[in-house]
Formats: sequence, C-alpha cells, structure tokens
Amino acid sequence: MVQIFIASISGYLSLHLFNTLPPYGYLLLIIVVGVIVFMVYRSVIFICFSLAIFWAVFDANQYINNIDSIPINSSNTIIDVSISTLFNENIPTEYFEVKVLNLHSPNVDFVLPLRLMVFWKDAPRLKQGQIWRLPVRLSRIVGRVNQAGFDRERYALSRSIHGRAVVINANGLPTRLSSSISFRQQWLDNVTPLLKNTRHQSYLTALTFGLREGLEAQDWIDLRDSGLAHLLAISGLHIGLAMLIGWWIGYLLRLCLPQTGYWLWLPLLCGLLFAFGYAWLAGFSLPTIRALLMCLIVGVLRITAINWRPWQILLVTLGLCLSWDPFVSYSAGFWLSFGAVIIFLIMFIIENSPTMTTLSWQQRWYQRIKSLFKVQGYLLLLMLPIQWWWFGGVSLAAPLTNLIAVPWLSFITVPLVLIGVITVGWPWLSSLFWLLADFSLTPILNVAAWSNGAWMMLSASITPLLVMIAVMIVVWPLLPLKYFRWFYFSIIFIACSGWWENRKSDQSQWTMKILDVGHGLAILIEKQQRVFIYDTGNAWEGKSIAQSIIEPILAYKGISAVDGLVLSHSDNDHAGGSDYLIQRYQPLEKYSSDQRDGFLACVMGQKWQWQGLEFSVKWPPATTDRATNSDSCVIHIQPVDGSGPSVLLTGDIDAKSELVMLTQVQDWQADIIVVPHHGSSTSSTQTLLDAVKPSLAVVSIGHFNPWGLPSMMIKKRYQANNVNWISTQDSGQVSIIMSPNNYSVKQQRYHYSQAWYRPQWLAKE
Repeated sequence: MVQIFIASISGYLSLHLFNTLPPYGYLLLIIVVGVIVFMVYRSVIFICFSLAIFWAVFDANQYINNIDSIPINSSNTIIDVSISTLFNENIPTEYFEVKVLNLHSPNVDFVLPLRLMVFWKDAPRLKQGQIWRLPVRLSRIVGRVNQAGFDRERYALSRSIHGRAVVINANGLPTRLSSSISFRQQWLDNVTPLLKNTRHQSYLTALTFGLREGLEAQDWIDLRDSGLAHLLAISGLHIGLAMLIGWWIGYLLRLCLPQTGYWLWLPLLCGLLFAFGYAWLAGFSLPTIRALLMCLIVGVLRITAINWRPWQILLVTLGLCLSWDPFVSYSAGFWLSFGAVIIFLIMFIIENSPTMTTLSWQQRWYQRIKSLFKVQGYLLLLMLPIQWWWFGGVSLAAPLTNLIAVPWLSFITVPLVLIGVITVGWPWLSSLFWLLADFSLTPILNVAAWSNGAWMMLSASITPLLVMIAVMIVVWPLLPLKYFRWFYFSIIFIACSGWWENRKSDQSQWTMKILDVGHGLAILIEKQQRVFIYDTGNAWEGKSIAQSIIEPILAYKGISAVDGLVLSHSDNDHAGGSDYLIQRYQPLEKYSSDQRDGFLACVMGQKWQWQGLEFSVKWPPATTDRATNSDSCVIHIQPVDGSGPSVLLTGDIDAKSELVMLTQVQDWQADIIVVPHHGSSTSSTQTLLDAVKPSLAVVSIGHFNPWGLPSMMIKKRYQANNVNWISTQDSGQVSIIMSPNNYSVKQQRYHYSQAWYRPQWLAKE
C-alpha cells in the first residue's frame, strides 16, 4: 500500500513538470509499459505512477478545454449562474465566484459547468445559493507574470476558476431567478446579528466560517508579521479540536446510556460529526479536508482494530487529496498544511523523549516546555523554504507568538466559538459565548500588533542556504557528525558555491526590467544590487502596483533601498504607486516633470550619472503644475563612456511633443525604445523611428484594456522598420540584460514561468 500511494502522489505532482500537456497516446503507452512491468516483476509502482499521471493530465485537459470554450476576445453574453461565495451582509464585496448553469447567446458556446470570477459594481445584497441571470462581459483570465508577486493564473487553477466576467446593464437585467439560499449562508445570517456588538467581528467570522473579507490591510500586516495568519484559516488544528470536543460529548452521552455494545463507538462518531460540521462551516477548505480525512482514517482504523503508523496515515491522506483534485498542489495552503504535519512527523521520528512516567512532576513540566520550544523551532526552520517560495519572507516572531497564541486559541477561543455556533438557536445564550470569544481574542491581537515589523523578506540569493538548513536539521540526528563529517562539509560547500555564483556578476552589466503591470508602466533599472525606478504603475482602493509587484520583486532580488525615482507624468497608471514607494523606500533622488514637493525637475537638458550610467532628459522643456501625456519626462540612458546598448524611455509622449522634441540637434539613436503611450496611434511617429533607429521596441500594456491598445497600425509601423516588437501583455515581465557589446532579452512567460496552464494563445514574440 505504501508503494501504491508514494507512486500515485509522485504521478499527481509530476503535473508541475509539464510546460505543455502530453498527448494521450504517450500516456497510454506509459500505462502499457506499467502493465508489462507489473506482469513481469509483480510491481505496482510504475502502473500506479502512470495511472496517476493519466488522471492528472485528463483533469488538466478538461480544465483547458473549459477555458478554450471562452472567446479569446472579451464578449458580451447572458448567463444563468449559481452563486458559490459566502456573503457577510455587513461586508460589501464586488468580487465573487459563480457556477454557470445556462447560457443565452448564439455567439458563445462553452462547456458546462463553468466556474467564473465575477465583478459586479454596486451589486445588490447577494447570498450563497441564489440563482441570477446576468448580462456580462466574458473573458479569459490573463494574469500579470513577473519575477515575484501575485500569480492570478495559478490562483485561478488552484480554485478551478475558468474565466472572469464583469456584470453590465442590459434590458432589465440582471434579475434574480431563485431566492433560495444555502444552509451555510442561513447559518451565517443567523450568527451575524449576534456579532454586532463584538469588537473583533471580522476575526470571529473568519474563525467560524473561513470568511476573511472583513479583515483590513493592517490586520493582515499584523497577522503576517506575527506569524499567526494560519490560525485564521481554520486549520487542521481546529478540526482536530472540534473532533476532541465531539468525542467528549459523545463520551458523556455514552455514560448516560445503557452500557451495551451499541453505544461503544458513540464518542468516535460524535467526534467525526463535529469535525465534519466545522469543516462544512469553513467551506471544506484544503486544511480542513486534510484534517477531516485524517480524523476519518483514524476512526476507521480504530473501529477495525488496524494499526497504522502516523506517516502511513499522512501518505493516504495526501494521496486522497490529490486524487480528488490534482490542482490543490498549486495552492500555498496545500504545501503549508501538509508541510507542517510532515515536520511534526520528522520531529516525532528523530526525537527520543524520556518516558514521562519515570520523571518527577518538575521534570515532566520541563520536558513539555522543552518540546513546545522544539516544535516552534522546527516549524520556523523547516518551513523556511516553503514560506520563502510562497510569501517571500518569514516572521521572526512566529515561534514566540505561536507558543502563546496556539494553545490560547485552541483551548479557549475556538471552544467558545463552537459553542456559540451550536447554540445559535438560543440567541441569548449564543450571544454570551460570542462575547466571551471576542474578549478572549484581545490578548492574542495585542500580541499580533506587538509583532509589527517582525516580518523579514528573503531574497532568492539565499535559497541554497535555506535548503542547506532544512536538510541539515533533518539529517543531523540520523547521521551523526562524528561519522558523516564529509557529508556535512559537502552540503555546506555546495550551498556556499550556489550563493557565491548568485552573488557574482559582471561589474559592467546592467538590466532594465519592464514589469508586467497591465495597463500602465513601471521600469526597474538595476545594476550591482542597486535600483533606479521609472514610473510606478497604477494604484487602486488602498493597493498599488508598487506594493503588489515592485516591492515583492525588490525583496526577491534582495534589494532593500531605492536610489532614485522618476515619474514621467501625473497619470495614475504611471504615478499611482509613488506615495507607497516613497514611504516604503525613501528614494535618495526623485525627479518629475510636474511640480511636486521634494522632487527635482525632470526637464530637457538635465543630466545625472548613476552606477556608471548617464541619464539625459530629452523632454519636456519646463515643469507644469500637473504633467499630462504631452509633458512626459523622456530619458535617454547609456553607459557614461558611450559604449554598449542605450535606451529611450518615453512615458506617454504624444505625436506633437515628439516632433517638437526632435527639432533639437543631437544624437537620438537608441538600441531599445519603450513604446510611447502604450502603443497608441497618437504617438510613435515615423519621424521618431527615423531619429531613434531602435532594434527593439517594448510596449507595456494589458489584455482586454478598454482602449484596444496597442494599435495594430503602430505595431506594423515598428515591424516595417525592422524593429523587434515585444509586449508585456504577451510576454509578461521583459528583462533586458545589457552587456558592453550587446543585449539579451528574457521574457518571463517563456523563459522562467512556463507552465501548461498559462494561456497558450498569447502571441509569442
């Protein structure tokens, strides 16, 4: 059995290795080989592995087929949908998930059922389970693909979401077809009024129903910095606690019933019922499913008197989760949930604690406290690679805060929450327990606020060190240093070599990164771990490109300071993130073509040098109160000695400004041009191309933008002049590495982030 599940798990996870899905013919050939191996050697490993790959690829093809049935170009249609998202009536939301039930359009024909992420501005009060007829603008999901930051395409896969829709108004629509709501929504609606007078309503809702939309940005910062965010995810610990409470209730009931064999398993059944109920309230999220499966397996083993080791239970649970949904491994929750359990098992295997019965009570307490500290230490160190991969950093306060918060929440807050949920039919009693649960959260949230600033971002250059630490912690008790010193020296040498290779770089080499920010512009000029930024992209509703993309990329590169910032003009898609960037990094030099406090003027004729590069301002002739497109700060960048590739950054300059700018008698040649105004037909005149003579043009733009950019006329104009054309909408982040004699181009989608679930219809430049 162990071999079967290990082979199956390996087969499911092999889906991560495919850039494109293999044809079914190859998979059937692998299965045939597996059958032959089984017949000859009586080994099921290969056949289980091949069947798992086949099942994973089959699911993947179904997912891609559903996506392919959505028109490539955004189109208007009418759909009947069932709402999947749970709503808190006190928390307005504009984004929610739906399941498509029917289609009313001859122009669109897709495979049902389809899951969509819907945006509905100023939506009426919605409930889970309602059925609506919605007129929508339907499109496929195309995310921003950068070195770091949120990956919408991978998130959509982990949620099995196939597309997105924006609700529009049309002929008396939208209209509600069914007002029936789910039982889970009804339960939330009954609980919500009882939380009206509580201080921490959003936290209590998250702990009960897994609904975290009520948490504000500062709440998430506090939870991240303290390392307590996992406690708001209704983790396996909570499900285990629910089962324990159910078991005790069943045990007490059994004492009151006739002592016959009929009631022997009542505690276990009550425990499983409580665990299932709590998992259902949480929407059967991955951590709850994992814990529920483990509880169920343990229960079955107990009833059947079969003895399994803990790691066997974990293997079966992991295999069942992947069999049910092979895409769960694309979510952070999968790796964090199973990673934490694996770490506990590793600690259990390598630790040899003395028998408690032979110790005095003082020694027993000492051993328990020692074990608690060891658990937190193991979790911090062994979870480092996983946390860096998914979140780019780690909380240094996590061991201490979890040491306090986990037992407090587990034995005080969560039981109060569960009792509050169970007694919702008696509002006066339920309100009392909700108030007590609310009061119990105060010290934990104070601890979280105290931890503010304890989050440490980790760069990619220390990856070998993280792996080395994790490996050495695991093998140290199993392979004593006395006998395996050369093994440890080898690990250290390999890790240090990898770190040194990452740190080593050509002193004359520099990089320009045009980030994938959708409709907008953000460019990083990077040299020797220093950075100069040109434009910051959009900002919206308390968030910005600077926070969601620029900051994660700088952290990924290990860059903690920004030397300079240039804002080409005042439009939000170019300067929206400037406030956050200035507050976070406090750039030493700031330039703008409009009059801003603390900024130097970015005007024609101005020059400065940075890291051996010369920045020469070509436009505008003077600053203005508010710089518009025509006032964009145009900068020419090249090495001070005049050798190597040169770049022209153009902002949103228009045709008229181009022509006036080019009346200056000077050398305009640049090897690389960032296409003005996102490829609009109002820019990129033939006169500009004749003067600059670029060999490469990069345009920063997003798919499905309302202006239909870039203009095909402009694209053809560049190509007619033998200029290579690359767009961020098709390539993701574009990184151009400048060497003394040449430059090379790396497209994030095609060089670093290839995967089978990425849109294959994008034009590869």
